[in-house]
Amino acid sequence: MLANKSITESDFEPLHGTDTVAAVKNRMKEVQVNALPVVDPTTQKLIGQIDRDQLSRAEDDQQISDLQMDKTVKIFEGQHIFEGVRLMLQYELNLLPLVNKEATFLGVITKQQVLEAISKMLNLEQQGSVLTIEIEPIDFSLSEIVQIIETEGAKILGVAVESPDSNHQAFEISVKLNLKDISRVTAALKRYGYSVLSESESTVLENDLEYRADELLKYIDM
Repeated sequence: MLANKSITESDFEPLHGTDTVAAVKNRMKEVQVNALPVVDPTTQKLIGQIDRDQLSRAEDDQQISDLQMDKTVKIFEGQHIFEGVRLMLQYELNLLPLVNKEATFLGVITKQQVLEAISKMLNLEQQGSVLTIEIEPIDFSLSEIVQIIETEGAKILGVAVESPDSNHQAFEISVKLNLKDISRVTAALKRYGYSVLSESESTVLENDLEYRADELLKYIDM
């Protein structure tokens, strides 16, 4: 899903250089964000970004144009929503300005919109069941897993992959299927040597994939 596909708030009003520190503090409290973009009202180009730390060191009656602004963290309209996730995680943001290739401000993408986009991509609202499969890195082959699953008459509605880390040396792949009874799929995977960690109906699946989405967006409680 591209960043400009139905997940932007185009009516969001960015900051202008003439805004006072006091007004911006209130704005951040109102929209519950830790940084806001600043736009030139004439050209609609991004000219910087103001965060809470900068405001805390300034006088309330100062205009933000008098402050040393940060370079704006932004996402271009043709980039994938996953790039938005990466930027939000890297810079600990819960709002990103969206721009076109000329860097003209188009709107913003919020944390809630990103979560809704991921939920849609993973088909969390559709009924189904989930398999969690453990695979060693040397054996990793998503195409073979898909082939086995589809051979047993199941359709894949969503996939989440957790990569190995220092504590766990295997991939964990959660696959959402369109079937309630997935015992045949589980048996087939085991015949091919795959380790199936869990198999659950949809009620448990929602918690599983939503947990993975929340792990991806660790900034959710900021």
